[in-house]
Amino acid sequence: MYITYDLTTALVVAGALAVGVLVYRRTEPSEGASALSRGERLVLALGAAATVVAIGGYLGNGLRGVERTTDPKSAATVGVLGSGAAVGQ
Repeated sequence: MYITYDLTTALVVAGALAVGVLVYRRTEPSEGASALSRGERLVLALGAAATVVAIGGYLGNGLRGVERTTDPKSAATVGVLGSGAAVGQ
């Protein structure tokens, strides 16, 4: 079994872990203050890490635009009518 590591993937994962740890530490309550519970802090940290992974995935792979076809029929028309259906039958 071979495993390949991509530099972009490694950077995104490292960034996600760093952001998760930062969010978890920053949401720690100060002495005498009532704030978020430990579970709520973990959920916030995991959500922040997942956000970094999602954004890093888009940026790492590049944003792809919508491809335009030269066929005058739209994809919805072809899908509804099928390839061999004639209008009016």
